[in-house]
Amino acid sequence: MSELEEEEPTQGGVRVANEVIASIAAMAACEVDGVAEMDEANARHFGDWLSRQSAHRGVRVRVDAERAIHLEVFLQVKSTAVVPGVAERVQANVVEAVERMLGLEVAAVDVFVSSVAFPATA
Repeated sequence: MSELEEEEPTQGGVRVANEVIASIAAMAACEVDGVAEMDEANARHFGDWLSRQSAHRGVRVRVDAERAIHLEVFLQVKSTAVVPGVAERVQANVVEAVERMLGLEVAAVDVFVSSVAFPATA
């Protein structure tokens, strides 16, 4: 005689919009010292029309078949920043925030430093 495992009934599914994932990633990136701002303009490019992907708040989001999240983060750094260090801290902070808030695995965070913010001179 075999035992049957009873499955607990589900209450439905939860889906998170890519814009929400992008907002969390952008917020986490902006928390890192050395980041001036997100670069929304450079995150949107011609490839968006071909691949039907879009960028939100300077972040492009792709979720693969295994539900792992791939992010492309476009940002502007301050002129005093050490770019490799800022990029590494952005990656770590984005992974931690997205995984903590959504409970989904982040497979990759690619950081694109698309410009440098220099202080205004009078």
